[in-house]
Amino acid sequence: MSKPPDILFINPFSWTRDGPPSYLPYGILYLASYLKEKGIGVDIFDANTDTRDPVRIIEKKRPSAIGLSVMTGPVIKEALNISRKAKKNFKDIKIIWGGLHPTLFPNYVLEEESVDFIIQGEGEIPLLHLMGSLMKGDLDKSIPGLGYKEGPDILVNPMSEQFIDLDLSPLPAWDLVDIPKYIANRFFASRVLTMNTSRGCPFKCAFCHNQGLSYQKWRGFNAENIFLQLNYLKDRYGINGIQFYEDSFDTDRNRVKGFCQLMIKHKTRVNWSHFSNIVYSDESMLKLEKSANCKYVEYGIESGSDRILKLINKKQNVEMIKNAYEVCKRVGLKSAALFMIGYPSETMKELQETVDLVETLPAHILICTIYRPYPGTPLHDYCVKIKNFQTPDSLEEQAEFYRFGRMSSDTENMSEVPTSYLLSLQKSFYAKFAIKEAILCLQEFNFGLVVYYLKQQLRPVALWYSMKALLTRIVFLIRKNK
Repeated sequence: MSKPPDILFINPFSWTRDGPPSYLPYGILYLASYLKEKGIGVDIFDANTDTRDPVRIIEKKRPSAIGLSVMTGPVIKEALNISRKAKKNFKDIKIIWGGLHPTLFPNYVLEEESVDFIIQGEGEIPLLHLMGSLMKGDLDKSIPGLGYKEGPDILVNPMSEQFIDLDLSPLPAWDLVDIPKYIANRFFASRVLTMNTSRGCPFKCAFCHNQGLSYQKWRGFNAENIFLQLNYLKDRYGINGIQFYEDSFDTDRNRVKGFCQLMIKHKTRVNWSHFSNIVYSDESMLKLEKSANCKYVEYGIESGSDRILKLINKKQNVEMIKNAYEVCKRVGLKSAALFMIGYPSETMKELQETVDLVETLPAHILICTIYRPYPGTPLHDYCVKIKNFQTPDSLEEQAEFYRFGRMSSDTENMSEVPTSYLLSLQKSFYAKFAIKEAILCLQEFNFGLVVYYLKQQLRPVALWYSMKALLTRIVFLIRKNK
C-alpha cells in the first residue's frame, strides 16, 4: 500500500459532462510540482474529469490535508459540499482553500466551519511553509497570505511581495492528472491543450479581479521554457494545438519573438492561440506569430462606448479596437471579440454602441459576459456608491451571484438597461457564437466539431433568445420614437 499523500489537491466540479474541461487546472499543477520538488507528498483529484465521489477518494487516500482550488462562482457550492463532508467524516484532516474566492472573500470563507485555512494570492511559498509547520505539529502564524482562526477570531496575514522565479520552478505536475481527458477539439486544431506561461497583468482595468489583489505583477516564463513545455505536450500526448490561457500572453514582446523564432527554426507543427490586449496590436508582430503557426487571437474589447471604456480604465478607444481587428484581417489571423455588458451607469444607447461595434468587426467569434462587481476593484466601490450595492452575505449566495451569465433579480443589475434585455442579448450572442464556430469548423474541414455544436449549441431555446433580444430592441426603439 502506497504512503498517504501529505496533501490531496481537489479541483471541484465546475464544467459540464458534454465535453472536456476548457482548461487544465494549472494553479494546482504548479503548486503540486513545487511542493513535490520540496519533498511534500502530493496527489490531485479533478472532479471535472473524474466522476468518482471526492469523499470516497479522500477516504481511500487519507491525506493529512486537502487543498481546494476555489474560483468565484458556482464552484463554491461544490467546494463547500466537499469540505463539509470531509470535515464531518475525517475531523483530523486540515482543509485549505486557495484561489480567487478566498483571496477576494477571506473572512466569508473562514467563517465556514469546515475550512481551517486559506491561502491568498500566489500559493507556492505560503503553502510550502504551512504544510511544513502542520507536519511538525506547530502552526506558524506569521506566514504571509495565510488566513486562520484563533478561537472566535479570524486572522488574515498580508500577502507577500515575494514571488517565485517562474523559470526556476519545475514543470507542471501533468503526471498527476489524466491528460487525454483535457484534450479538446477546436476549429484551429483537433487535439488542443491549454498552457499557462505567465501570471499577473500589467493593466489596471477597473472591473478586473486582479485589482482586488494586494500584490500582483506580470511575470512570464522565457521563450525557451514555453517551447520546452509545448514540445513535451506534443511528444508525450500527441497534441497539435495549444491555447495559451492567461491574461496577457504577449506583454513581453521579446519572449514572444523568441518563442516564434524557435517554432519557425524547428518547424514545430503545432497551431496555437492566445489572449491579447488591443494596445499590443502590431502588424509586424502578428505577421511573425502567424509564420510561427499562431491561428487565433482573442481581444478584450469590453465596450463600444468611449465613455464606458474610460470609466473602466481600459486604455483603448473604439478607433483603436477597429484598427486591431483590421490588422488581424490583413495578416490573415482569426480573431475573437470578448466584451461585457451591464456596466454601472451603462445606458441602452451605450449598450447599442457595443452591439453595433462587435457586429461590424471582422471578428470570427463573439463572446459576451455580464458585469459583476468584484471586491477590491474600483468599479465595485463605484457600484456601492451609485447603486447601494452590497456583497451577498453567504458563500452560497455568492456562488449564485457570480454565476456566469445569470441574474435572478433587478437588484443585481448595475446598469440602466432592463435586466431581461441584458440576458436575452447575451443568449443571442451564444447562438451567434455557435454559428460562427460551426462555420469556422466547416472551413477547416473539422466536421466532428460541427456536429458537436449542432447538437450542443444550436438548440431552439438559443434561437428563441436571439429573436427575443431583437424584439426587445424593436419595442425600445418604438417607445423612444413616440
